[in-house]
Amino acid sequence: MSIVSKLFIKKSSVQQKMLLAFLCLIVFPLGVFGYTSLAITKRTIEEQAGAAKLKSLGLISQKLEIMASDLTAISNIYFSNDDLRSLLLAPPENQAYQERAKSQFLTKLIVTYRYAYTWLEYYTSIFGFNGTELHTFYGGNKIGIDSIKAEPWYPQAAQLNGGTLWVSNPSKRLIPTINEDHYVSVVRLLKDFEADQAVGLLMINVGESFLYNQYAEAAQKEERMLLFDKDGIIISARDKGTLGQKLGQEPYYHQFTDNTGHFKEQVDGRPMLVTYHKVESTGWTIVCYTPLDSLLQNIDQAEWYTLIVFSFVLGLSIIVSYVIASRFSIPIRRLYVSMKKVEMGDLSERSTIRGSDEVGELAQKFNRMVARIEELRDKVIEEQQLKRRTELQNLQSQINTHFLYNTLASIRSLLLTDTPAKVDSVIVALVKLLRKTLSAESEYIPIAEELDNLRNYVHIQMARQYGELFVEFDIEERIEPYGTLKLLLQPIVENAIFHGIEPKNGPGRIIVKGWMEGDNVRFRIRDDGVGIALAEGPDGAKTLTEQMLSSAGGMGLRNVQHRMRLHFGDSYGIEVHSLPEGGTAIDLTWPVFIRIEELKRK
Repeated sequence: MSIVSKLFIKKSSVQQKMLLAFLCLIVFPLGVFGYTSLAITKRTIEEQAGAAKLKSLGLISQKLEIMASDLTAISNIYFSNDDLRSLLLAPPENQAYQERAKSQFLTKLIVTYRYAYTWLEYYTSIFGFNGTELHTFYGGNKIGIDSIKAEPWYPQAAQLNGGTLWVSNPSKRLIPTINEDHYVSVVRLLKDFEADQAVGLLMINVGESFLYNQYAEAAQKEERMLLFDKDGIIISARDKGTLGQKLGQEPYYHQFTDNTGHFKEQVDGRPMLVTYHKVESTGWTIVCYTPLDSLLQNIDQAEWYTLIVFSFVLGLSIIVSYVIASRFSIPIRRLYVSMKKVEMGDLSERSTIRGSDEVGELAQKFNRMVARIEELRDKVIEEQQLKRRTELQNLQSQINTHFLYNTLASIRSLLLTDTPAKVDSVIVALVKLLRKTLSAESEYIPIAEELDNLRNYVHIQMARQYGELFVEFDIEERIEPYGTLKLLLQPIVENAIFHGIEPKNGPGRIIVKGWMEGDNVRFRIRDDGVGIALAEGPDGAKTLTEQMLSSAGGMGLRNVQHRMRLHFGDSYGIEVHSLPEGGTAIDLTWPVFIRIEELKRK
């Protein structure tokens, strides 16, 4: 590093650096430009215009690349969606299931994903080989997968076996679903990964009007732009009469050789500067035609006018930059440093900037904001600690006198009817359950210990039910060392017994299944009891889980849901399912962890 650069970095102020950088980066190049612009030729003007237009086309190409990337990402969501795969694998004769699944799928996926990318305007069409057919905002007659298979591009899509294929105007049959005569589509087969076979076809369609809007404002006066595909067919243009025509028949088509470039050519009897830029992910090319006669008129006058205006703006910019740098650069930098400290967690930081201008007021508001945040943080920490202690105490009190009374009464009855060994086992299970439940140990325990507590509870309940209750455990051994919350499973099983099995006529069965799925622990507690008298609501209504949690009998479930989200985050918790064959299933999901420190890093 040179002495000059060291002095510049270490000795000069921010104001001096701003002015010196402005002079070095702008004034000198502009001076050279002002001198050379007086002698530039029409060829130089053409090159500059071509470079500027290429830059503009590059930005349009990037925008189209982003569009293609977002549409590919959307197709990946559908491609990997288990609900969609289940819908497409449903037997054709199961019409009731398909209609119900179709309604849920339209609500949860197609419309939702469409508004997840708000800047895009696209329409989704899904064709299942089982006869299922879904479209965005279209409820007309079915188009049919057979008519789509008859299109010339379908063999190529089938050959890609799930890969994406960009198709221009793939089928006129889909025009009613898009309300446009011309459109493009990203197409891919949908697969059943287990059987490794195709189950349907996904088409994400974009109308020509949306493509045109991406570059329409970039065209200057007397310029025209168009977009053609890899086969030289025009897929978007201002003149809609040219859509579908083959640009490849033009004599200058062979000059579109590189990914980007420009050349001069006679087009429609008028000399044109033709600039182009390819969109690599789709194989499209964006082309701009600029008339040379309008580009080069009054060159001398425009050059002198530009030079005068630019000199005036340059001088004014130097003065304004000097004033702004002197007034705002230093206090803003100090305020920035204070904000960085707060960002790193130092809530004791306070800005020392004083003044009655905007920066001074901003510093004062910053100080008040940080003080308020610090106060709220301390209050939240205190409340959370108190809330957690209270929660655990409330859960421990679930083994209440009513439960003890019923259990002791059951033991007394067993003394008259059963063997001493059975009575002893019930008493041992009760002692173990009380010791573990009422202990003051950590609320985080191994899954194996939680299962032991649950088995003790189940043993007592089975003894009370006199052969009317059967409970099965199907647990993967590898999850037992991992951690969980204390008293997480017992309230769910208790809810299944008292609200599902006991109201049922005859014996009942509960299955507790636990396994690991990716980075999560999954549990499903299923019963064959009386089921839930609630049902999924119409679009926009509460889900079955929300209804169950808000009902009078869902207090235990609400408690479990609240604790799981408090400790693990909002993406974890419970889900309630009403089983078609009768009964209820409740799924629990939480992250895999052994030590509490691992949980805090998730």
